[in-house]
Amino acid sequence: MARRPYDLPPMTTLAAFEAAARHCSMKTAASELNVTPGAVSRQVKALEEELGRALFVRVHRGLELTPEGAELAETLALGFARAADVCRRLRSQTDAPSLTVGATTAFAGYWLIPRIGSFWQRHPEVTVNHAISDDPIDLRRSDIDLALRYGDGAWRGIHATRLFGDRLTPVCSPDFAARHPDTKLEDLPQLALLRMTGVDASWIDWDAWFAWAGLPVTDLPRRGRSLNNYTVVLQAARGGQGVALGWERLVSPMLDSGELVRLVNHAMPSPGAHYVIWDETRTPSRPMVQFCDWLQDQALA
Repeated sequence: MARRPYDLPPMTTLAAFEAAARHCSMKTAASELNVTPGAVSRQVKALEEELGRALFVRVHRGLELTPEGAELAETLALGFARAADVCRRLRSQTDAPSLTVGATTAFAGYWLIPRIGSFWQRHPEVTVNHAISDDPIDLRRSDIDLALRYGDGAWRGIHATRLFGDRLTPVCSPDFAARHPDTKLEDLPQLALLRMTGVDASWIDWDAWFAWAGLPVTDLPRRGRSLNNYTVVLQAARGGQGVALGWERLVSPMLDSGELVRLVNHAMPSPGAHYVIWDETRTPSRPMVQFCDWLQDQALA
């Protein structure tokens, strides 16, 4: 039998294992690879038999990688990511320059999209595609070149360039403010508060804001409504339904137009910042560099 290149197991077994390891699920890996879960399981078993090592152990919640499995999964993911980077760069040599930028609904709608025209004026040859989602973006596995993300900038496997910090201030409609004149800081917990739910731990909620303001969080009543999308939170605030925490860099156009007003003159500095990020294993393309330079200029504007 002919020796296989690089003395590697069959690529079908490696691809099936990498997908199963990434999801810790044969079923999800099968859906991604468009095969049956049994086919993925057989490929993984064949790989384990060839290597003479168990790569998974079954736990009550599903699958868990063994130390040997975790080492192999990390190596394969890095290799596939680098191969994908080369393929992207090869495509870009023949196609028109382009890039895809990921962002949340709120950041895209309130900050990025209103400014994007100035990038097109500066670089009309570059096509910018948008991937708008409030779900976490896996830069290693997706076609997204860059993403805009809030946090502390310390994300494993991610290169992060800081754009700007922010401040959070209570905002509401002019009508709501008129119905609650002379509102003081200590009055806020008694009002209808518009809360965010189902977001990552880095998001600032009312409890964190009140703690910063020195109000005893454990004694605060739970009034208002809970919503899982910041754009909807701001729509509710503009509709007079309650008070929202306004990220100043996002809501400043609405404050300038009078759609929203500050209910109290207190603003909490955000503990994190907004970053532009990309997979650290990638070599940034020219459009990526151009877009990052433009973002940094916009951040200073």
